[in-house]
Amino acid sequence: MRLILVSNRLPVQWDGTPNVGGLATGLSSFLSHWKSLGNEVVWVGWPGKSIPEKEQRNYSKKMLEEHGTIPVFLKQKLADSFYNGFCNKTIWPLFHYFTANCEFSDLTFASYEEANQEFAKAIKEIYQPGDWVWVHDYHLFLLPGILRSEFPNILLSFFLHIPFPTFEVFRLLPERIRSKILEGVLGADLIGFHTQSYTQYFLRSLLRCLGIENERGIIYFQNHLTKAAAFPMGINVEQFSKYANSDECETIANQINVNHKNLKQILSVDRLDYTKGVLQRLNAFELFLKNNPQWIKKCKLVLVLVPSRTDVSSYQSMKRAIDEKIGAINGSFGTLDWTPILYQYKGFPFEELVPLYKNTHVMLVTPFRDGMNLVAKEFLVSQKNGMLVLSEMAGASAELPEAILVNPNDLSGMADAIKEAIEMEESEINIRNQVMVSRLKENSVMEWAKKIFNETEETANQNLNFQTKSIPPHSDSLLPKSNSPIFILFDYDGTLVPFQSFPHLAVPSKELVNSLTQLSKFSNVSVAIISGRDRKFLESIFFDMPFHLVAEHGAWHRAPNQTEWQALFFSNAEWKKEIKSHLEEFSKRVPGSFTEEKEFSLVWHFRNADPDIGLNAAREMLDELSQISSNSGFFVQRGNKIIEVREYGTGKGKAALKILPNTSIQTFVFGDDTTDEDMFRELPDHAISVKIGKSETIAKFRFQSTDDVHLWIQNLIKHLTKVHNDVTQI
Repeated sequence: MRLILVSNRLPVQWDGTPNVGGLATGLSSFLSHWKSLGNEVVWVGWPGKSIPEKEQRNYSKKMLEEHGTIPVFLKQKLADSFYNGFCNKTIWPLFHYFTANCEFSDLTFASYEEANQEFAKAIKEIYQPGDWVWVHDYHLFLLPGILRSEFPNILLSFFLHIPFPTFEVFRLLPERIRSKILEGVLGADLIGFHTQSYTQYFLRSLLRCLGIENERGIIYFQNHLTKAAAFPMGINVEQFSKYANSDECETIANQINVNHKNLKQILSVDRLDYTKGVLQRLNAFELFLKNNPQWIKKCKLVLVLVPSRTDVSSYQSMKRAIDEKIGAINGSFGTLDWTPILYQYKGFPFEELVPLYKNTHVMLVTPFRDGMNLVAKEFLVSQKNGMLVLSEMAGASAELPEAILVNPNDLSGMADAIKEAIEMEESEINIRNQVMVSRLKENSVMEWAKKIFNETEETANQNLNFQTKSIPPHSDSLLPKSNSPIFILFDYDGTLVPFQSFPHLAVPSKELVNSLTQLSKFSNVSVAIISGRDRKFLESIFFDMPFHLVAEHGAWHRAPNQTEWQALFFSNAEWKKEIKSHLEEFSKRVPGSFTEEKEFSLVWHFRNADPDIGLNAAREMLDELSQISSNSGFFVQRGNKIIEVREYGTGKGKAALKILPNTSIQTFVFGDDTTDEDMFRELPDHAISVKIGKSETIAKFRFQSTDDVHLWIQNLIKHLTKVHNDVTQI
C-alpha cells in the first residue's frame, strides 16, 4: 500500500536540505517501519519557495527521485496570503485563544481556499485507488472535502496538531468560513486530535454551527460516515532512551556539567512564538530567585529559543522583549562568577539536545496553549532524575498528571513549582517519572500512527457498508417485478415531507399531492401513511385520498375510503398525566422546546431549542424516563429532535403487519427515524425497505432526502403507466 502524506511543508527544504524537527522527525520511525513492510511513501507539500514555472517539471522529477516528495507549487503572493495571512494571522492565534491577535479577512481566506485546491490538484495527479492519504494540520482543513468529492472511496485521515478551541472561541470565525472548515474536514474517514477535550470541542462546534449530531464520535454528513477521536501523539521512545544511555551522550552531558560547575540546571526549549509563554517563564524564574535567594549561584536556567518567523514584525518585537528580560535578570542577579541565564538563540540537533535533557534537574514546559508538546515527552525518556514542570494548558498534561502542573498565567504558582521541583527528593522524582515513562512507552509514535491507520481502515469499512445501501431513486431495483398488487408504506415527517420548525408547518407540496393522487389511481397499488402524527392531522392532509392512515405509531387505523378510525389496541394510558407534567417541566427549562400530547403518546420537541442545550436536556430526559419506564405501561424512544413517550403495544411494525392484506404481497416501506426501524424489522424479508437520511439502519437501501422519495414516486408512476399500456396493447 502507498501512503500519501500531505502537510503544508515538505520534510526537506526547497534545495533538498532536511528540515530539522517537526512532523518529518516525529514520523521517521513509523515511516521506516511502513517501508520495511514493502509499502511506499510519498510526501506532498509546499517546498517553501516559489519555483519558476519553466523549472517546475524538472524540479518535481528531482524531488521525487531524490527525496520521495511531490512539491505543490504556489506563487509567492498566494503563499504569503495563505500561510502568513489566514493560517498564521487567523487560525493560529484563534485556535490558541489569542483572539486579540486575530485578523479576519475574506481576501486571505480566498487564498486559503485556492491553496487547498492547489494541494488537491497535486494529489489528483498521483492518487491511485488503494492509496492511504493522510492530511496534516490546520493549513489544510478544506482538503479532505475536496478530495472526497473527487474520490468518494478514498481512504483518508486528517490529524490536527494544534488545539481545537471551544465553540465560544471557534464561533468568532465568520459563519461562511467556519462552516467551510467544518464541512471540509468532514471529508476524512478519521479526524484525529491530541486530546479528548479537543475532540469534544470539535463535536460541539459541529452541533452548534451546523446542527450535526454525533453518535459516540461517529458523524454522518453528505452520505459519508466520519469518526472523530483522540490520538495523543507519542515520540520514538527507543531512539531517545537508547541514545541517552550511550557513552557518547554521557560524555557530552558530563562536559556540560563541568561547564556549569555542578549547578542545578533548569532547562527551557521552545520555538519563538507568543503561544509558548517564554517571557512569562522568565518572569517566573526571576520571581523564584527573588523569593528563594538561597538558590542564587546554585542553579542556572538554560534557555534554548529556536528562531521562527524572523521576518514577522510582531515576532521581532517579541524577540527584543525576551532579550531585554534576559539582560535585566542577568544584570540584577548575576555576579562575576555566575550568570543566571544561559541563552541560546538557535536550534539544537538531536545529538546535542538529548545530553541537555539528561543533564537537566528541572524542565520548564509552560506554554499558554499547546496542541501536545513533544519536548516534555522527549525530556522524560532522556533522563532519570529531572522533574518536569508542565503547563496544564498543554495537551501533554492529560497524559502526564504526575508532572508538576502549573497555570502559565500564575507567576507565583510557577515560581513555587520551580522551587518544588528543584528541591524534590530524588526518590520521589523517580517514582513519578517511572509511571510517566511507562505510559509513554505504551503510546509511542509508532503505536500512534498504527492506531490512526487501523481506525481509518475500520471507519472506511463501516463507511463502505453505509454507502452500499445508498441507491438512486430511479434504480430498477426499486421497481415492482410484475403487474401484481403492491403495498407501499410511507412514514410522514422526514420521509414524505422535510422537517419544519413546528409540526403543523410540515405539509406536502402541490407536486407531491399530485403524484400521490396519480399513484392512488392504479388499481394494483395500495398506499399506507403510517406516522406518529395524530388522527386529526392525517385526516386534514389525506382526507380525500384512498389510503390506509395509521396514526400515533400504530395506535389507530383508518382504512381506505372509510371515515371511522379503529383502535388497534386498547388502554387507559394512566401514565400520561404524571409524565406530561415531567415533560412540561423540561419545556419550561429549555426555550424553544414544547410538549405535544396525543391519545396514546407524548412528544417533547426540541428542534427549535439551542442545539447544545436541547441535546443535553434530551439526554437527561432519556436517562430519567428510562429509569421509571419499567413496568409503567410506557416506553421512551429518541427520534429526530424529539423524545417520544408512548404506550406499550403501539409500534409501526405491529401495525404494518396488521394492515397488510397478506405477507406475500410486493411490499415497499420508506422511513427515516428510529420508529421506522420497527417496520423494517417486522415486515417480511422480501419487502424492499428504504431509509431516508444518514443514520444507521437495517433497511436494505438508503435515500438521501425526501426529494429522492418524490422522485421515486414519479418514477414508479412512469413504470406502472408503461406496464399498464403494454398490457392493454396485448
